[in-house]
Amino acid sequence: MDKEIVVDVHELQPPEPMQRVLDALDTLVDGQYLKIIHRMQPFPLYDILSDNGFKYKATDGEVSVFDIYVWRAKDKAAEKTIQDIISI
Repeated sequence: MDKEIVVDVHELQPPEPMQRVLDALDTLVDGQYLKIIHRMQPFPLYDILSDNGFKYKATDGEVSVFDIYVWRAKDKAAEKTIQDIISI
């Protein structure tokens, strides 16, 4: 099982980025997280994440402007993995 699920939406037009991310969230199992590659900060998504028990951290991107890491708030294994990758 891969811990990281990459969702590259930086070249997509709305509403497709939001839909792809929401679909990917449904596939997460314990220990997994999303790495979203995006050209902008998806502020409406952040509210949805917070309201539904997810945490996130946006960093400067490698491929596009932002890399956004998303994990379930109660998933300590995923959070630890992300802490090893970036400072949260």
